[in-house]
Amino acid sequence: MKNSPETLKKRNELKRMWKKKIDPKSFPHKIKKICKDCGKEKLCSWQSSFTQTGKPEYRARCDECFKKYLHKIRTTDKYRKLRNKRRKIDLLKKKKIMVDYLGGKCSKCGYNKSLSALTFHHRNPKEKEYELGHIKDNNWQRVKKELDKCDLVCFNCHMEIHEELNSLKI
Repeated sequence: MKNSPETLKKRNELKRMWKKKIDPKSFPHKIKKICKDCGKEKLCSWQSSFTQTGKPEYRARCDECFKKYLHKIRTTDKYRKLRNKRRKIDLLKKKKIMVDYLGGKCSKCGYNKSLSALTFHHRNPKEKEYELGHIKDNNWQRVKKELDKCDLVCFNCHMEIHEELNSLKI
């Protein structure tokens, strides 16, 4: 159910009045309340939001119970699946940027149809600082430095390169 424009206007005006009257630093960031979970009177933190009347809202749980509550939520399967999906999307975006930096296609055969089929081959494995496939670093300069040591090749060409290298060792 949406609030009417008049109600929203009135609420926002009350919030502005509250913020003008009292500096957010001046009200207590923790107050004593009875915790919703453990039932004991403990300090509860301000949750950085305001009520309809413009007063600061405090959590219904004490800090310890709130941490347990967050842990419980974050370990559910639904949350875990969403987090993994988000990570996968982020990794694909990073890989797309890295692939584009190296030309966007296999350096041997020119393949460019599938992003998943393109891999990074270190020309000299001894100079490798870390694997680009397991990258979690957001520092583009470090990533670029590592990419400069690599060739972009499709999976088939990558396997052919490694087969040649292995036959030379034998």
